[in-house]
Amino acid sequence: MRFRLLLLSLLGFVFTVRGDDFEARVFSAADGAKLPYRLLKPANIDPGKKYPLVVFLHGAGERGDDNKAQLKHGAPAFSKPDAREKFPCFVFAPQCPKDQTWSAVKGWTDAESFQKEPKPVMKLVLGAIDALTHDFPIDPDRIYVTGLSMGGYGSWDLISRHPEKFAAAIPICGGGDKDKVAVAKGVPVWVFHGLADNVVPPARSQEMIAALRAAGGTAALTEYPGVAHDSWTFAYSEPNLMPWLFAQRRGEPAQKMELATSQFTALAMPPENVFPGTGPLQMAPWFQKLWMMRRLEFSRNKEKEQRAVVFFGDSITQGWETLAEDFPNLKVVNRGISGDTSRGLRYRLKEDVLDLHPRAVSLLIGTNDLALGGTPAQVIDNIRAIVAELEKQNRTVRVVMNLVMPRAPKPGLFPEKIRELNALIVEFATKDPRVVICDTWSTFDDGTGSCKKEEFRDMLHPNKAGYAKWKAALDEAFALIKF
Repeated sequence: MRFRLLLLSLLGFVFTVRGDDFEARVFSAADGAKLPYRLLKPANIDPGKKYPLVVFLHGAGERGDDNKAQLKHGAPAFSKPDAREKFPCFVFAPQCPKDQTWSAVKGWTDAESFQKEPKPVMKLVLGAIDALTHDFPIDPDRIYVTGLSMGGYGSWDLISRHPEKFAAAIPICGGGDKDKVAVAKGVPVWVFHGLADNVVPPARSQEMIAALRAAGGTAALTEYPGVAHDSWTFAYSEPNLMPWLFAQRRGEPAQKMELATSQFTALAMPPENVFPGTGPLQMAPWFQKLWMMRRLEFSRNKEKEQRAVVFFGDSITQGWETLAEDFPNLKVVNRGISGDTSRGLRYRLKEDVLDLHPRAVSLLIGTNDLALGGTPAQVIDNIRAIVAELEKQNRTVRVVMNLVMPRAPKPGLFPEKIRELNALIVEFATKDPRVVICDTWSTFDDGTGSCKKEEFRDMLHPNKAGYAKWKAALDEAFALIKF
């Protein structure tokens, strides 16, 4: 829950959508068919001025007839005060009936992802767009479409049927008929998809992008490592999304395509061969997502966290939620990422630690390396490289090397490999006067090489009592540093 709240905070989402932000309306077609929708208007409409229109298509989970659910995801991004001030526009958010879809979806609703005639609800959407452009001061050259999941399919469907209507499109975790999209080559497109999406495979977006580019179209693709089907959570919070979108005009070449780059993926895990050193890496999707989000948090706090004491490590470090309270006389920052290994620390050392110009670094790493099949020799080589880089930047920096803590026994691995690694750490530390040992092995050893249940909540991570003991051990180490 705490990480979920952190994620939402980092992404800057406002989840309270006031009823008067999006006006509840109904479009009535000539044949009597009706389409419920919500309409966001510019906060202030200047006489004689025309405004962009954003068509927002929700996902399958928001279908119904309450004329509210379609505002659950994505749409609130356009009603945030900052967005309304910088990018005044109309946002049209229709609601699809529960038993219908915006478009054909191969393997779900239909045998193919495109049919000769639009779905009945899409005909209503097209009619409502025409009515809105007639009734309100909407710029016909700045009509955009975006949607998520089922709405991502709908976005592709619209630009494949009526490319002449749209200035740009942002389909998220959707897909379409790659053989029909060539007609939309004049519509700039920015597509988003999570690489761990097991609802709509990333290949659906990839094939559409490839087909559009092959036809000469301009298309950008952002893929989020470790992110599942909820890629819209990231996409609609991309800082460049709205500046890019509202720069596009119908009939003109794509504008500001350099903006169609993701802030998040710049901090994502690179391919394994890019990591320095040797030894294992945690590559699970959950870790890749966490890595990206933690590093986003780190980058946003970089300026205010200069000259701190940096706690650098894995989940044992990340889990120290009372770090600042426990060291009130020190400026401390937490640079732990759950699941990380010593190679991961080497890769992120510059941006996450060196760029803070730390006064000191508390380093704890190695237990995940061993659990993933790494050797003590590999870990100590990476630790040596980390300390060497720290000392290269600042010859006065002090490093506290925390010994790898005991954990629940596993024959042939724990505690034998931990003891072997800790012996190498002690040997290394005794040869470097700028490195101080914090004996977090003996502090927690129950006498058999295991930790104690009363100090470790899951026999791996300290509980409140465990962190209190670690703090006491670090107090002694910090006293030796005298900084």
